[in-house]
Order: sequence, then structure tokens, then C-alpha cells
Amino acid sequence: MRKHLKTIIFLLTATAFHAFSVDNDMERFFAGPRSGDIRLPADQVYPQGRLFPFSFYSTGGGSVARRGVLLPEAERLADQDKILKGGVTLVGPQYELNDISLKEASRYGFKLIYSICPEIDGKAVNRQFFLELVKNRQTFCEDKMSRAIAEKVRNAASCKEIAWWDITPEELRYWMPEEIRYLKLAKKVIQENDPLKRPAFMYEPGHRDAAALAKLLPYQDLCIKGSYLNYSGMKKRRVWARYSMEQQMEAICLAGLPQIVPIALPEMFQQPETGDRKRIPLWVRHDVYAMLVAGAKGVLVFSASKRPDFTAREEYLNAYLEVCRELTGPLNLGQVFLFGRSCRDLELTVLEGPKEIVLKNRTLQKTYPSVAMANLSYDGSRYVILVNSSEQPVKVIVSGLVYGSGVTVKSLLDHAEEFTAPEGDFDVELGGLEVVVLKIFNQLKK
Repeated sequence: MRKHLKTIIFLLTATAFHAFSVDNDMERFFAGPRSGDIRLPADQVYPQGRLFPFSFYSTGGGSVARRGVLLPEAERLADQDKILKGGVTLVGPQYELNDISLKEASRYGFKLIYSICPEIDGKAVNRQFFLELVKNRQTFCEDKMSRAIAEKVRNAASCKEIAWWDITPEELRYWMPEEIRYLKLAKKVIQENDPLKRPAFMYEPGHRDAAALAKLLPYQDLCIKGSYLNYSGMKKRRVWARYSMEQQMEAICLAGLPQIVPIALPEMFQQPETGDRKRIPLWVRHDVYAMLVAGAKGVLVFSASKRPDFTAREEYLNAYLEVCRELTGPLNLGQVFLFGRSCRDLELTVLEGPKEIVLKNRTLQKTYPSVAMANLSYDGSRYVILVNSSEQPVKVIVSGLVYGSGVTVKSLLDHAEEFTAPEGDFDVELGGLEVVVLKIFNQLKK
């Protein structure tokens, strides 16, 4: 009898210990930042606030008649309103609408990326300005340039709707002494004359690699480089989106500046072939999420400008706004990408379909896994984001989850029924270029 009692006590103790162990595993698995712990203003744009950056160049700009011609005001404002209601958290850069937008930002209540476009002696500081310096073997006057930049900043700095400063001209070259001297000076003067110390950046062309970007990052707060896949001949090699963002992430490491914020810059300006128009939503979602999984902390689309012979603009715009709503709307996925803790405890294995993709052009050959995965813990849940960069369907298994009947998986981008994963793994089928976003949570805690 005493022996039997000991057995019962042992079994009860073992059961209790197992339950305790499972509970501890659950707590560890779902541990991560909580939304209430983020000490940033809810109404400001990252990195100075919690708002996920999502913007378009040239919102409300352009014309279908002729490039450089502005839309009539009523049409421009209607187009802008559609974009603002689509969930964007920023507007701009605005190019020819730069100063108009400065006046309208407070009136219509939107955050703005404002471009610094200085002038010296009546001359715009643009690409031609620096070409003439080289041609004439001259240097610019630093005092004059400082005053010119400071004037532009001071005139705009009181507008609290400005979230970021855009340094122009774009694509300044690190191997040109006057251009790098200007970029360094512009960053310094902006910081000295902006009481809110808002971040500044310069657009970087898509062909710049990590080594080139790293030389310019000391004079910027954001890393923003064009990733124009179709324009660059990468229509059927969309893993380029990953590669392009990886160059930005590597540049930040090379520069030794982990505080630099990487921003994705996908395209919206090139007319697709007739048979490709139906693929626009697929391209847009793939490219944006591929760059987010690779490390991007925001999305800046080039561009919302209406253009002659760009009849696919509305398809592109609607596709980007749908993704925008996923990131900034009720799903709030942008917060996951901004503040989620990156975890390395899950394993992804391809069961069916291509396992790898070879990215190759004249100067590059690199092999990538066909499916990229982000594994993020945020607000008591795990988020697994899968991006298939292959044109072919794949079937994968995700393993390494904590064991337990309460582990529940829900797909967020479709209406599929949630399911449990008590054995610590599950499989997923992805179509070509498909994105799947899964939320994993402890059903017993809900």
C-alpha cells in the first residue's frame, strides 16, 4: 500500500513537473516585446515614433498628358486623399510639389518628407551645379552653402508635420570631393538648425553595392536605395528584392552604424507588358515583404506621379495600398517588423518544389533559399512570414515550435481556418511568389 502510494505521488509529481515544464517552454517561446513597452510617441513616424513608415514619392503629382505638368488642383487633391485614406503614414518626397506640400501638410493633417533644395547666388544646387564646379576646377564656398542650407531648414523646421528631411541633389557620388563635402555639410547644418533633430537621407541609386553605400552612410540617418526590379531587368528574378535589401543591411554593418534605419524603395512607374498586368498584385506583395523579411523598417514607393503611357498606375497603386493597409491597418504588421524580437529557433525545410534560386547577371552569381522566413516575437505571439521568391509552388515544413495542444496557427492574409500544432511543426503550401503571414499564439492563454 505504501509502495502504491509512493507510485501515485511520483506520477502526480511527474505530471505536475511536465505541466510546469510545458508552461515554462510556452512562456519562453512567446516572450518578447509588448506593445505597451514601446516608449515612442504613437503619432510620430519611426524612428522618432511608432508609426510604420509607408510613403509614396510625388503624391498627387504628374500628368498623363506630359511629364512635368501638374494635375489640376481638384484632381491632385482627390488623388492625394485616396492615398492618405489608404493607410500611408507619410507623403513624399514631392519634387515639384515640395513647397506646396509644406503648406498643405498642416491643413490636411499628413506627415511629410521635405526636400532641402538650396540655392547659391541664384543658382540651384543640383547635379549641373557640381558638374560646373568640376569643369571649372572650382570649389563651393562653405559659408555660403551653410547659410543656403540653413535658410531652407529654418523656413520649414516649424512645420511639425515634417517627419524626414530629403537631401538633394540625389545620387551624390562618394568619389567626387565636392559632392561628398556637400553631403557632409548638409547633414551637419540640418541637424544644427532643426530643433526636433529629424532624420535626413539622400536617395541612393539601385546599382550601388554595400561598399559604396557604406561610404555615404556616415552622413545620413536612413539608408534608402532604389530596388526597381522590372526596370533593372529582374522581372523573372524577383529574389533581387532580397539581394538589394541585403546590400543596405551589409552597408550599415560595414559603416559600423547600427542606428541607421534601412528603408525599402520598390518601383511604380514602368508600364508592364499586356500579359503581365494581372501579376502586378503578386509582384508588389512579394517585393515589399521580401525586403521587409530581409530587414527593411519602412516602405517608400517610387512613385505615385501620373505619367504618360503609364496606364497600369491604378493597378499598382491599389496593390501597394492593400499591402500598406496590412502593415498600418488593423493587422498592424508594421509594428511586428519594427519592434518584434527576431528569433532563430524555428527551422524551415522545403518538402516539394525548388529548394534554391540562383541569382545571376553579368557581375553577380549568388544562390538563395527559394523561401525566406522571418520569425518574430511580439506582443505575446509569434509571427512567421514566408516569402516564396520562386515562380514555382513549394511546400515547406516549419518545425521547432514548443510542444503543446494550445499552440495555434492562424493565417492572416487569407480566410483559412486556424489550426493547432501540438507536435511542434506544421506544413505550408505557397504558390509562385506567394507571401504567407502566420500568427502563432497560445490558445489556452487567450
